[in-house]
Amino acid sequence: MKRKVCTFFAFSSVVSIFGALPDVQKCNLTDAVCLKTSAQLMVPQLTDGLPDLGSKVLDPLYVEAIKVDLAGLKLALTDAEITGMKDTIIDKLSVDLAKKQIQVICHVSVYLKGKYKASGKLLILPITGDGDTTIKLKNLRIQMIYPFNLVKNSEGKDVIDLSSYRYSYDVKDNAHFHMTNLFNGNKQLGDVMLTFMNQNWKALTQEFGKPLLEIPMEMVYNTVKTYLKSQPLEDIANL
Repeated sequence: MKRKVCTFFAFSSVVSIFGALPDVQKCNLTDAVCLKTSAQLMVPQLTDGLPDLGSKVLDPLYVEAIKVDLAGLKLALTDAEITGMKDTIIDKLSVDLAKKQIQVICHVSVYLKGKYKASGKLLILPITGDGDTTIKLKNLRIQMIYPFNLVKNSEGKDVIDLSSYRYSYDVKDNAHFHMTNLFNGNKQLGDVMLTFMNQNWKALTQEFGKPLLEIPMEMVYNTVKTYLKSQPLEDIANL
């Protein structure tokens, strides 16, 4: 559902913190206003991908398969495409050298389409189906935390090496779900389920958003890690 979610904002915002791309003014790592402004300006370019570093395009973001097995629901999404990340708004960026962590807070509205296969129970109702799905998330807010270490590269220069990641999320305004061929094409049962899902969007995003986000967020993390480790810190930030 999400992430990228956001899977994107983490990459675009964190990379932008250090402003290594051409024509981007470097920021002091304590200058929150500069960091936020620099990141926002770079979002469209970064979501297009950085082919020289092997980073994937983040809008549209393609995810081959996502599986959910939680609270009685078995859901498989395949051939998923997530769009909207170019319109990400950076709310806050911070780099804490003492704690050695980067924090990114942003929000975005995203659209996912793909194939689904579902069985089991969705909250209180049984569900079964195999068809096409679309998911729209309006005002998805994500907070990313990236712990890091400063290590030496082959030239003896300091680089940032991300060691892990964690995130939290909240869909603030609305979510809309659509699925074809629910209950083997039974329109009456399908309409009841879709109405239930769209009336209970908040509970659904809270309950099932995390497993849907895991793969996109891991893709973002790996891209950010690769980028930052390739750039000497002195070249991408005012120290």
